Amino acid sequence: MNTLLSQLLIKLAQKEADEKRLQTRVASLEMLVSAIISTMDDHKLINLKSEIDMLVRREAMPAGEKDDVYLLLRNISSMASANAPE
Repeated sequence: MNTLLSQLLIKLAQKEADEKRLQTRVASLEMLVSAIISTMDDHKLINLKSEIDMLVRREAMPAGEKDDVYLLLRNISSMASANAPE
């Protein structure tokens, strides 16, 4: 019983470590995308969002994945507005 409990705790610790690494990678990618978006003019940003939207419409993907892509588009818009000069 103790061995089983130990194995479960080890697996849990490994999953937590993997999750932390994934969160770190996501945060790094968010910073990278934000930096790239901040260098784009409005025309390029509109083109980027249009291309993403066309890919979503063209590709056969489950509704959940389409929701993720539309969340990406909203995030791009919010990053662009956060980086826009006032």
